[in-house]
Amino acid sequence: MALRKLTASVFAVMALVAAALIGLTGTASAASANSHQDFAAQAKQAGLTGAQAKQLQTTVDGYLTTVGGKQVAANKIELAGKGEIVVAVPGERYARDLSSAAGPKAACPYENFCMWTGTSFTGTQFNLWKCQTYDLSNWNGPGSWSNNQTPGTRARFLDRGYNTIYTTPGAYANNGNYDWAPVWHVIPC
Repeated sequence: MALRKLTASVFAVMALVAAALIGLTGTASAASANSHQDFAAQAKQAGLTGAQAKQLQTTVDGYLTTVGGKQVAANKIELAGKGEIVVAVPGERYARDLSSAAGPKAACPYENFCMWTGTSFTGTQFNLWKCQTYDLSNWNGPGSWSNNQTPGTRARFLDRGYNTIYTTPGAYANNGNYDWAPVWHVIPC
């Protein structure tokens, strides 16, 4: 009898601990779900359909997995003080910041080196401002870039072995049709 009572007490304590842990996990999941709901509301306010918002979140989640960073808006990811990604809205050519009323197209901010996944400055936009080596993931084919850093600053594109394969002209310069396939790393300064 005493063993059964002890066992029942142990199970009761274990159940309480498990409930507390599940509650904590549920809270973290709820916080994540609330963030996604906030971003979905922001996407809806920006005129996106439910399907577009879902597709956009899937794309953002893909970048978060491969590149890292923190989602700060429906289509914007901060790269821990190094830069940001503005994901193009499904069905739209140009990246636009849904958290801002800046207009239909995101500009390349001054003192940034910007890269686009599409030609003619279309597709998802990467704005890089910290002087460091950035590793590219799945950049394969034509895209574009804009060097809007301080006058004269040059960016370098490196191959898989970290050999420089191209150095941009000094800022301000751009290229609306650049083949990213041989580029594995970028140093914007």
